[in-house]
Amino acid sequence: MEIFDFEIPGHSTRQEWAVYVIVAKKINSNKKILYVGKTGDNRIGCNPIISRIGNHFSHNTIHSQMRNNLDKLDDTTDYNYKIFYATFGKYNINSHKSDKDKINECERQLNCYVQEQLKDVENVELLNPYKGIGVSKIKKLERENLLTNADKETLKFLVEKVINK
Repeated sequence: MEIFDFEIPGHSTRQEWAVYVIVAKKINSNKKILYVGKTGDNRIGCNPIISRIGNHFSHNTIHSQMRNNLDKLDDTTDYNYKIFYATFGKYNINSHKSDKDKINECERQLNCYVQEQLKDVENVELLNPYKGIGVSKIKKLERENLLTNADKETLKFLVEKVINK
């Protein structure tokens, strides 16, 4: 029999829009795998970050993108995980559409910033690089206006924390 424990910080149970980076570090290796994601459903709802992260390790393939991708390479138990995230406001059903659009753009920008920082880094792989293929110039311009400079700085600071840990 084995007995384990881990802590769940209270802030991770809040119902807030958030973007995150999961850093999976292979045990007994310097290999790292990253995954960029967000909380909030494109239809309705927004789970706390702890729920979203937990779903990444579910055996339900609809929610478990981290497990789905890692299983192609290794077993999820071959890694330890650290989560980095930033929040962008409490969930409000009345502003779901505009908040969802903003968090989707936050996720895209975060993904691009991570890719930019990983260009020359060895032994680190991003599982889900954003490609931005098939997006019209008009749509790109619309999306650019969704984030403030402060939002972009928050995302860059988040990436800095991920890369320097």
